[in-house]
Amino acid sequence: MNLSLGPRPHSDSHPRNRRGLSLRGGLARAIPMVLVLAGGLSTLGLAGPPSPQPSPTRTAQPSPSGTAPMPVLAYYYMWFTSGSWAHAKTDQPALGKYTSTDPAIIRQQVTLAKESGVDAFIVSWKSTPSLNLALSELVAECHSQGLKLVLIYEGLDVNRNPIPTATVSADLMWFATQYGSDPAFDLFGKPAIVWSGSWRFSDTDIAAVRSQIGAPGKLLLLGSEKSAAAYQARASLLDGDAYYWSSGDPLSTPSYQKRLTQLSDAVHASNGLWLAPAAVGYDARLNGGTAVVSRRNGVTLTTAWADALASKPDAVALISWNEYTENSYVEPSHNYGDRYLQVLSLLTGGPGPGATPSPTVAPSAPPPPTAFPSATRPGGAVGTPGGPASGRTSVPYNWTASLLVATVVFGILGILAFSFRRRARRRRSEDDLMLGPTR
Repeated sequence: MNLSLGPRPHSDSHPRNRRGLSLRGGLARAIPMVLVLAGGLSTLGLAGPPSPQPSPTRTAQPSPSGTAPMPVLAYYYMWFTSGSWAHAKTDQPALGKYTSTDPAIIRQQVTLAKESGVDAFIVSWKSTPSLNLALSELVAECHSQGLKLVLIYEGLDVNRNPIPTATVSADLMWFATQYGSDPAFDLFGKPAIVWSGSWRFSDTDIAAVRSQIGAPGKLLLLGSEKSAAAYQARASLLDGDAYYWSSGDPLSTPSYQKRLTQLSDAVHASNGLWLAPAAVGYDARLNGGTAVVSRRNGVTLTTAWADALASKPDAVALISWNEYTENSYVEPSHNYGDRYLQVLSLLTGGPGPGATPSPTVAPSAPPPPTAFPSATRPGGAVGTPGGPASGRTSVPYNWTASLLVATVVFGILGILAFSFRRRARRRRSEDDLMLGPTR
């Protein structure tokens, strides 16, 4: 069975933009130029010292009359312990080497996400004591602040092999019992579950799980298929698709935008939900990866965002809030400060980080784990073992000052150009008077 949400028009007038999210026009070209110039000025030392003043508030543009706004989602990971930060990391969070079960950390993360225009976390989960505890803390904070949640179920183990289908079913049925009617998960009317690694499971496996959890009547089961052809082959088994594409470069990967549009067309042809990816950058070489996508001071995210919107999605899925091993995070960090939340706020129209005062986080021990809700899971908890860290000097980035300097430079150039044109016209007039009429 397919999710029946009615036909989805695909004309340019279809309202899939949230608070002025569409960047296909002049803004799509202007933001990268300003980002590059601002970053260059800062590198040259022209931006001045870090400013203690808060970031300027941006006014969100209203949605088209009579239409629902398009959600902005961000992939969120909650597998971190105090030992996680010693493995394959080139940066550390500004919040410190946190544990994902710390309610104070979760509170600040949700606050920052909302200030930056994020409507929902796509929260990574499978049933382990620590992840179940972290999920319960996150749900409680989302109730308090009004952030929504989508679940992404980690169907592959640490070696990227599929876990037993019986485990998938047991975990998702437990989730349905615990959170099936929870308002934090009603972003699309009912809880949506993205099956990470769906492409490693057979049609028989997906059909069995789908039947047991009652999709699409009770829950929506989305895949993570990587191509239009792959989705079309199992469209009757899925209620949509969330393609997690962080290693593709929107500025250099051939047919990057075309691939997203083709996937969107395939998903919407069967009335599914299409969650389009937009990554800030990528570098997982310390964890065995080879591809590198430079952040380009925000140009990569801006371009990926424009391409995601061009595919007419039902939501934009930011990669990511806090994936530090693959260097795709936007969460404030030692190396980047809140630069990428500022970029994200420009794209979403959110007020920006710092709009709401947040409490100081005191170091605290992780809460004790709760009992396992289902049978023992093979493969252990989601995450990676400890190992050596790679250090890097942290340099604060003054985003506001850089933009101000860029504005001043553009203004000066404009004044000079006007002055030069006026002086040239005056010289031509003087020459005409001296030469007299021509024959």
